[in-house]
Amino acid sequence: MTNIISFPISIKPFKEHSQLKDQILGAIASQEKYEHMTAPDSDIMKCDWSTSRYDGDRQWLKTINYSLAVHLNDWCKSMGYQTFGITEIWFQQYAKGGKHAWHTHSNNFTNVYYVHLPEDKAQTEWINPLTKDVHTFDVHEGDIVTFPSWIIHRAPVNNTEETKTIISWNMDISIEDGNYE
Repeated sequence: MTNIISFPISIKPFKEHSQLKDQILGAIASQEKYEHMTAPDSDIMKCDWSTSRYDGDRQWLKTINYSLAVHLNDWCKSMGYQTFGITEIWFQQYAKGGKHAWHTHSNNFTNVYYVHLPEDKAQTEWINPLTKDVHTFDVHEGDIVTFPSWIIHRAPVNNTEETKTIISWNMDISIEDGNYE
């Protein structure tokens, strides 16, 4: 095996973050369908992964839908892709002590939008699969990080008193056959 690893990671600010943050958090707070997810080395206070990840009628999703599509269309163009399709989208909230164990996702790319990131702490960590070195995405509140779904990553412990809130989604991308520039 050749020990070369190179893959696209994109960290871009979500342009509408400051205008939409309070609406998003309010809609998440009022959402009735959610669960508290616990597992070995995971404690997610509030999440709609199991209950609603395919439901396009959630108020927080309606709030960001248009602006998110603009962001992702711009991302696609910058990366040389023509189209994207979100296969599932959900929110997660982490209280003090909350965390999410090492894991991967399906599809081509995984995205994390940091709706509320207290003190820019508890940033997503990822592992280089060849060296096993742990790295941290240098993100701030309002950023969206996009990375290949096969990257092993986790949400480290939230050691702040504030609740960390993220929205995550998996997406596939495509180009027209023979049309890559």
